[in-house]
Amino acid sequence: MLSGPTRTVAPSLPMTSPITQASHESSDPPQATWLNQKERGALLGIRLVFFLATAFGRAPAGLFLRVVALWYALFDQPAKRASKDFLGRALGREATFADVYRHIFCFARVTLDRAFLLRGRSDLFKVTNTGNEHLQKLTREKRGALLLGGHLGSFEAMRVGASEEEFPINIVGHFANARMINALLEQLNPELAARVLHVGDDPAGTAITMRERLESGEMLAVLGDRVGLNDKHIAVNFFGQQALMPTGPFLLAAALKCPLYLVFGLYSEPNHYDLYCEPFLDKVVLPRNRRQEALHDVTQRFAERLEHYAKLAPYNWFNFFDFWQAPKP
Repeated sequence: MLSGPTRTVAPSLPMTSPITQASHESSDPPQATWLNQKERGALLGIRLVFFLATAFGRAPAGLFLRVVALWYALFDQPAKRASKDFLGRALGREATFADVYRHIFCFARVTLDRAFLLRGRSDLFKVTNTGNEHLQKLTREKRGALLLGGHLGSFEAMRVGASEEEFPINIVGHFANARMINALLEQLNPELAARVLHVGDDPAGTAITMRERLESGEMLAVLGDRVGLNDKHIAVNFFGQQALMPTGPFLLAAALKCPLYLVFGLYSEPNHYDLYCEPFLDKVVLPRNRRQEALHDVTQRFAERLEHYAKLAPYNWFNFFDFWQAPKP
């Protein structure tokens, strides 16, 4: 849906194992705790799973994933707490151990599927598309746009629905806490590197590059549900409680006068990805006399759509930290 066979990047997103995202005491904004978590010796396990997937196929590797998911469900206390908290809200009932296990296994399955998708094995998956015509129109008209998603499901799966189309997508995000897994995934598809923009390496240069690519009619794909260190953010209502969301995507869209689209790739067993693209705003307008109010309104609207999709596929929520943690006074 979001990418073509050669030119377009399959995004390498900062989705590490649940243990690397566990929250801890921090003076940073609540969601910024995810950015402080480093990979802790996980590369050997990641390589082992990818080896099993390559040598024996998706199904046998899935059996190993079940053992890994069970281990995390039993022993990773921060991930368990975060899972139970979110699922309780999304399911409307107290989450059971089976729910937590299913949640973590879904994360592991989607992460492993990235390897197959990066290798071009779209034949392994059943894919449905809703809204693909919007990306076709943008590409045809060479019109720049922001594609806004969240840590919900899979960005890699977005490429499966349009293997014959070349959508000029650039992936923008924080990758400092997932360098090992992303380096490994880049080995599977080196062509993605040129279209992945790493926020934090060179902020000023990245901003210039983003502007140039939008003005040339390309698209920028960003995730809008995590607050990075020093990111501008705002409190919105999300699943009935105040949570912080970054305002960067909306400020960027307003500055560049480009449209915003929402994109999500939702996974369901055993091998199905539902790909969604919907128009969000043709233009983000932030009047000077009510700038903060307008910014809150558009961020709240995004939170509502994110909640809608999270309810469609609650086990696809991959923020394994205390998303609603109250800021320190």
